[in-house]
Amino acid sequence: MQKQIAFKLLAIFIVGLMVLIPIGMVEYKVYERQSFMDDARASVAQSWTGKQSVLTPIIILPYVVKSLGSSAFVTATGAPVENAKEQVLYAIVQPDELVTNAVVNNKTIYKGIYEVPVYDSQIKITGLFSKRSVSERLSQIQQIAHFHRFGQPYLTTHISDVRGIDAVPTISINGENVFVGPGSRISGLEEGVHTQLSLEKLQSSDAQFDFSVALRGMGSLAFIPVADSAITHVQSNWPHPEFVGVSLPKERQVTAKGFTAAWASSRYSSSGVEVVERCIATKRCSDLTAHSSGVNFIQPVDIYLQSQRSIKYALLFIGLIFTSFFIFETMTPYKIHPIQYAFVGLAISVFYLLLISLAEHIAFAWAYFIGVLSCTGLLLFYVRYLFRSAKYALVFCAMLAGLFGLLYMIVQAEDFALLMGAVLVFAVLAILMAVTRNIDWYGVAGHEQLKKA
Repeated sequence: MQKQIAFKLLAIFIVGLMVLIPIGMVEYKVYERQSFMDDARASVAQSWTGKQSVLTPIIILPYVVKSLGSSAFVTATGAPVENAKEQVLYAIVQPDELVTNAVVNNKTIYKGIYEVPVYDSQIKITGLFSKRSVSERLSQIQQIAHFHRFGQPYLTTHISDVRGIDAVPTISINGENVFVGPGSRISGLEEGVHTQLSLEKLQSSDAQFDFSVALRGMGSLAFIPVADSAITHVQSNWPHPEFVGVSLPKERQVTAKGFTAAWASSRYSSSGVEVVERCIATKRCSDLTAHSSGVNFIQPVDIYLQSQRSIKYALLFIGLIFTSFFIFETMTPYKIHPIQYAFVGLAISVFYLLLISLAEHIAFAWAYFIGVLSCTGLLLFYVRYLFRSAKYALVFCAMLAGLFGLLYMIVQAEDFALLMGAVLVFAVLAILMAVTRNIDWYGVAGHEQLKKA
């Protein structure tokens, strides 16, 4: 008897390991389909647009300095002539005040069977360049050694993917519309728009500007505010925002219909001017793009993540089912062959394959329901003959359906998935201990003499 129990447990363990092979194959298929979805999103990004990052408008002041080169004797009398080289440098003037308003309309488009979230947005940025700030910056530049002259200043903004600009952006200075040219004219961040300014007007009066653009994007929208005082408002109909960047919004409201968020920054919390000037000088602008704050439009629990979560509990399901079968064998005269264990384990494996294949075409809840109904129906038919009792088969399948229901709640949870999973494992262990508390395991193993001892 002892050897029979040992061989049976070994056989059940081996069958359990073998059943994990098709489950592992299904899990690999989930990752494969997820990579196909990522490829679909990359394809959409190529024809639509990708993530969008907007540098708020700034004024760039070009200026020329002269550097003296080595003397060259070029005259007939041998008189030295100085070689003077001109070098163009750039200084930044940031707005005194800046307000950004972005209204985002999120939607989804399809690439094959895959759903890709994209958005259209209306962005309006208003701000003020005071003549005092401009004059102070000009005075600082004039004190630079070998300063020669100023170039023509221009107002510029960087947009990371200009393919998303649906219509000609508009810029007005003190209520007067001005010509908007393509390109930001920022070395290292060439994509964007700009407009030429008058240095005399900047010195004589404040410059109130208004910049508006309709912008398409996918995945995220971020802003790089460069100003003495900046406020950014974003409104969207997307219910699952992920706020990212160097700062989080000081105000936010998220509902099932969308969200609103507001950021605030100042020259004391951001070294925007220095970072932009370093970007222009070195043409390496990773530090600048890292100064952005914005939002990712995410799908918190997509079908592939949900499927991965459910597969993680496959070992628990199979272990529980095999344990239930073994206890049933222990408490009744009926015996279950290891091959029958394997068929039941394969039925659980097929559930996960049905789940992922159906979820790509219908809602995940319906795919889950159909998979559970198919799996429990098949096992009800099969277990009826294993247990020689319709009553036991119904109890077993009801228990299995209850576990599937608990699993669905776990995979739908965002913040409490781990807690709910831990509670489920504890509850299963407690139930098994309670059910088997009166089983005479010595008697089952044929160790009556040990029991007496």
